Amino acid sequence: MRTSLDAPLAGLGLLVAAMTVAQFAASAASGLLRERVGTIALLLASLAAAAAGLAIFALASGWAATILASAVLGSGLGLLDAAVNTEAALRGDVRFMGALHGAWAVGASLGPPLVGATLVASDSWRPAYLVAAAVFALLGVATYAVRSDLKLAPELEASPSGERGIGRTVIFGCALFFVYVGIEFGAGQWTYSRFTSDGSLSDGLAGLAVFLYWSALAAGRIALALLGDRVAPARLFDVSVFGALASTVGFSVLPPPLAALVALPCLGATLSVFVPVLMYLTPRRIGSEAAPRAIGYQVAAGMIGGASLPAAVGLLMQSIDVALLGPCLVTMAVVLTGLHVVSARPVLVRGYARQLFR
Repeated sequence: MRTSLDAPLAGLGLLVAAMTVAQFAASAASGLLRERVGTIALLLASLAAAAAGLAIFALASGWAATILASAVLGSGLGLLDAAVNTEAALRGDVRFMGALHGAWAVGASLGPPLVGATLVASDSWRPAYLVAAAVFALLGVATYAVRSDLKLAPELEASPSGERGIGRTVIFGCALFFVYVGIEFGAGQWTYSRFTSDGSLSDGLAGLAVFLYWSALAAGRIALALLGDRVAPARLFDVSVFGALASTVGFSVLPPPLAALVALPCLGATLSVFVPVLMYLTPRRIGSEAAPRAIGYQVAAGMIGGASLPAAVGLLMQSIDVALLGPCLVTMAVVLTGLHVVSARPVLVRGYARQLFR
């Protein structure tokens, strides 16, 4: 793309920045827009924006057009991410949330090779964007065709409306998402560099470790879709948070082969249920009325965490030592655990504090 459009080498940063800012703004505003235009209209608008952004990419004749395309695509994806998660949390059960996020993981795995195959077949990057735009357009048509009255999950119909505005639960939810995405992306993006830069592992073993990590993340979500109703969601969330802490400690202290091939996949498995379960719990903690805005804020916080925390980890690895990846992941996991304990068990924490300072 850079060669065909005569773009600068640093141009990718502009594309990423345009998409990130647009996604953040769209996700944060999704709850308000849903209240104004309704669920179906919001879904159709998000799909149309995503299709339009991809089409602009495919037809772009200059670099400025791709920056516009990135912003339009980011707006559509930000709205879509928040809107779909909101409706799944309000209408479905925890197994459906697992299936939804399992589908994301499978799509994230299949996307690059499919785009690569299109590139090889056509010797151009443009057909892949056209195909993706067409798929989003078809999804829009299908969404309009099967639209119906959407009903709340039974337990939410009988529940009180819950808190309004940005309350304590929403703030902690955003903080949890911010740190979680930093851990997920930090481990996925930097593990290969961590083990190959100092010769700890061969390229093949390091690549296998990253593959196992993402595979475990996908497998855990598929398992949630199949078996998620057998364990209480709150307990699953505990397992995810404390399992992530144990896995990052193992990644940091174990010998490189065990860290890469055992601790890292364990981290992927424990992280796998974090997002779908937290999304599911959000409306059940704060009520269905406040949930759409809260989920939009959480998605936006996750985007900022995914953009900033892995970048900070990479800067530390470059400036000091690549082995700092493990301690950085442990630090983020400790923060995640602390946020979870304080948000989920404030009464217990206050009791411990009274005993400590008595």
